[in-house]
Amino acid sequence: MDQFRYYMPTEVFFGKGIVKEKKELFRQLGQRAYIITYTIPGHHYALEDVTAVLEEFGIPYVVETGIEENPSTETVEQAAAKARDFAPDFIIGIGGGSPIDAAKAIGVLLANPDRKGGDLFTDGSLQSLPIIGIPTTAGTGAEVTHFSVLTRGDKDTKQAIAPRIFPRYALLDAAYLMEMPLRLSCATSIDALCHCLESYISTAGSELSRAICEIGFNYFSQCVGEMRAVLGDPQRTTSKTPYPFEIREKHMLVSLIGGFANTQTGTCLPHGMSYALTHNKHIPHGLACGLLIAEYLKIFKQPENVARVDRAIKLCGFRDLEDFSEFIDSMLLLKGDFTPTPEEIEAYAEEFAQQRHRFARHPEPAGKAEVLRIYTNSLLNKRR
Repeated sequence: MDQFRYYMPTEVFFGKGIVKEKKELFRQLGQRAYIITYTIPGHHYALEDVTAVLEEFGIPYVVETGIEENPSTETVEQAAAKARDFAPDFIIGIGGGSPIDAAKAIGVLLANPDRKGGDLFTDGSLQSLPIIGIPTTAGTGAEVTHFSVLTRGDKDTKQAIAPRIFPRYALLDAAYLMEMPLRLSCATSIDALCHCLESYISTAGSELSRAICEIGFNYFSQCVGEMRAVLGDPQRTTSKTPYPFEIREKHMLVSLIGGFANTQTGTCLPHGMSYALTHNKHIPHGLACGLLIAEYLKIFKQPENVARVDRAIKLCGFRDLEDFSEFIDSMLLLKGDFTPTPEEIEAYAEEFAQQRHRFARHPEPAGKAEVLRIYTNSLLNKRR
């Protein structure tokens, strides 16, 4: 076996009611808490549990709900500026990737008050206030990764910040997923699966990281039958709680495992290519990855890579790549006309191909031709 390194410093607690069960963790991190989350109609159960714990211990807190999807550098700068007078000791990120990614960036700016948003992308030595990550979706695994991806208006793209910021603790309770609408459930499930698939194929993968991915594939396979049933039943499609708790727990495990693997390897072409669709066509991140993943898996030529793709697909519960592609297509609950023009696709491919670092972990020679093929087959040929 080749040498490898594995590093995962976030302490993970998983289970129903885990926030209240592990309430002492909050008190250990300080006397003032800054909560980054979002507003939702009805009950925000995760936020309610967290604030109940903080109030029990007499810990003052401020709640920030102004973080948009795909948060911008400007937004995290503004949030950090608002929080400075409050002077929090620690941050709690509650939600999907956007609030938790924002919490990491804001934590860096609060710990380094002389720094600006642009410094987030240049100085990898910067540290953050302690963070607790509490996911309410099952897609990004942001609660256990060091990544924080922000939208950069100055460069018209999305980019990860330079500091590697791991949350101190991750508290995962699948009860917080129960009322997640079907479209969001599909988008986040695809994102989690793509993390596992891309990590599994990546040249940065190791025996250990790929073994972890295979655990994720196995849990995903246990959900496929239920997911097919929901997508084929109009009554369940519109249900407030389309999936039972047992399936939600497995979705959350796939997301967590994807975070473990992604931290070790990073992502491959589909994630990087998806940014153009999210930024320019406003397609949710997971669905943008889903649009591209099947055609990406079809570009491999070398027998060992084809065999690896085939093994992953079968472990996920599919007969072959076409069966997988059809299933992913059924999950792409896209709204409106998002299809780029051939000229736009050419521009996306040209811009992406110039970012040679995007190809560093791809196991075969690739460039603009392969990127253009993936975009074209995913967005034009398949959808006519």
